[in-house]
Amino acid sequence: MKSRQEIDLELVKSAQAGDMAAFESLMTRYRTRLIRYLSPMVRDTRDTEDVVQDTFIKVFMALHSFRGESSFSTWLFRIGINTAKRSLTRRGRRIPQLSEPAVEGAGSQQHSEADTDYETPEAAMESKQILDIFNTALSELPAGQRAAFILREIEGFSYEEIAEQMNSPVGTVRSRIHRARDAIAAALKDK
Repeated sequence: MKSRQEIDLELVKSAQAGDMAAFESLMTRYRTRLIRYLSPMVRDTRDTEDVVQDTFIKVFMALHSFRGESSFSTWLFRIGINTAKRSLTRRGRRIPQLSEPAVEGAGSQQHSEADTDYETPEAAMESKQILDIFNTALSELPAGQRAAFILREIEGFSYEEIAEQMNSPVGTVRSRIHRARDAIAAALKDK
């Protein structure tokens, strides 16, 4: 079975050779992840969509320069971060600092209504309260912790992939994720 990076590299090579379906596959594979990753920074749904669209345009224009020295996702996310920063600066908005909380629920995954087979009104209300507490705790994390947590727990990236995307040592990534888990667990415990 091929790894995500191997599949990405095959798609990139096909797209570089002019295969538009391969580029569309890359967009499909990473659109939602990129939205979740950039949402805490951009904080506005429409603006995030615009940034993601701009990112894919830039990726398409620069695809010929991708050499595979890093993973495609790292390259894509780095372009996404730079595009978001430029967009925020153009709009006269500050780039969130590490200690700033994000808009509630930004970058978090919403649960489907069919999470349980026996959803009573009481259970539904408790699930919503837990989800609200989780989203609030997630939004209050420093940006670096929040991004690392989302990439690990929601997106399923390895510590090494996260370190590469965040341009941080693996130890720093592990520490950020550990602190994020502790903060969210404490918030849920106080429920």
